[in-house]
Amino acid sequence: MKIFRFLVFVMILSCTKESSTNIDNNDPIDPIDLPALEVSINEINIPFGGMTTGDISRTFYDVSGTFIYSNNDAVFAYFPGVAEWNPGQSGSALNVTPVSSQVLIKEDSLWNFHKTDHNLQAWGMRNFEILGSEIVIGDGNEIGSDASGWIGDAYIGQIMGNGDISWKPVNELEEMGYFHGTCAGDLNNDGLTDVGVTPGIGHAGINIFLQNADGTFTRDDEILNFEGWTPFTLDFSDLDGDGIDEIITADYGGGNIPDEDDHEIRIYKFDNSTNKFELHFQTNEPNAYDWGLGATSIKVNDFTNDGILDIAVAREDLEYHGFEVWKGTGNAQFELIFSSPTWTQNEMQFREFSVFDANQDGNLDILLRPFHYGILYRNSENCWWNVYNCNGIKLNHLIWLNDGSGNFNYYDEEELLIEDLLVDSIHPYLFDGNLYFMGTFYNDVGDDRIQMIDIKVNF
Repeated sequence: MKIFRFLVFVMILSCTKESSTNIDNNDPIDPIDLPALEVSINEINIPFGGMTTGDISRTFYDVSGTFIYSNNDAVFAYFPGVAEWNPGQSGSALNVTPVSSQVLIKEDSLWNFHKTDHNLQAWGMRNFEILGSEIVIGDGNEIGSDASGWIGDAYIGQIMGNGDISWKPVNELEEMGYFHGTCAGDLNNDGLTDVGVTPGIGHAGINIFLQNADGTFTRDDEILNFEGWTPFTLDFSDLDGDGIDEIITADYGGGNIPDEDDHEIRIYKFDNSTNKFELHFQTNEPNAYDWGLGATSIKVNDFTNDGILDIAVAREDLEYHGFEVWKGTGNAQFELIFSSPTWTQNEMQFREFSVFDANQDGNLDILLRPFHYGILYRNSENCWWNVYNCNGIKLNHLIWLNDGSGNFNYYDEEELLIEDLLVDSIHPYLFDGNLYFMGTFYNDVGDDRIQMIDIKVNF
């Protein structure tokens, strides 16, 4: 294994205007080029706009709801607002002021402030899905000691020509719920984007919102004949090519010893005789991991390049994490072909994952979105909640490369290690055929500066 270790060169760029076109450029130092990594760092000022330093800190620390998107050859990073989460407090999210979202734009190798989006004010967004120029995302906050108070809205957004996003809620005010899992697709072959959320309104099951011709949505939970434990994630995808998406779920079970019903997936297919989505396929693999894990995200892609869609599932427990891949065998049926190691929280914690061809070899890869301070991500053990003690990061175990058969191995040709880098959270993205990680680090309380990091991986 080749080893590349280097000190990070810092570039300072200050921004005090609300438009990135008015940034005052202070001649930042060019990033240093190395065989393995190129690292660029700058600092930006975030206009408070009625937010507290805590609001800004939590928003830029977030992993789950943050997404990166492209528009007109520009790259943007969207950070949905994050309110103060305190599971032990009384009340619910409705007793807490939601927080406006922040949008950044990448200019050359630096991330700069683009705008504050007051049209999407949130408590704690979770899973999202991007379909072309549309984005769906749901609020899965866990504010309050009573889980019935974990409520929020699901949104659909249209990416506009200037990189802004036009948002509108999918649900009505009285239909707020715990939307940990949110997905989009076409459930009735009308060409319009429909939205699914779970564990849903009252934590009672899966909610389906069908889009009408005028852009409004109608809730129709009865279209799905669902029984069993309510999942925390779902996806829509046309698995058999008939023009109507299937509904895919995975269980949220778990335990210190895998039970015979752990690590399950289910496929629901529309039945013309009942006019409902009925259970079409169900399978599980209790021994996929050393621990019973619950599903937090589902992504459907062709990981084996055989023209048949496969399923990847991210799983978690309070103590462990992992992911698996199920190969499509035809007729919307599947078999398990890969599962990751069962990582302890001191090894690897991640909030779902991204899928794209990271090394441009024609195979879709899996990129983990790290959370907290596992030793496979941080360079020091037991540096929880203290970035200064973490001695930087390493990227190898975040990059899981597909050999074309649906088998994945982490990148180990060279050690992708950056010492002394102060960073809270990083987010993988693909641009111009290159793999990048964008990261943030919030400076001391009372300071509105955010340190931005951009890392290019040279395979």
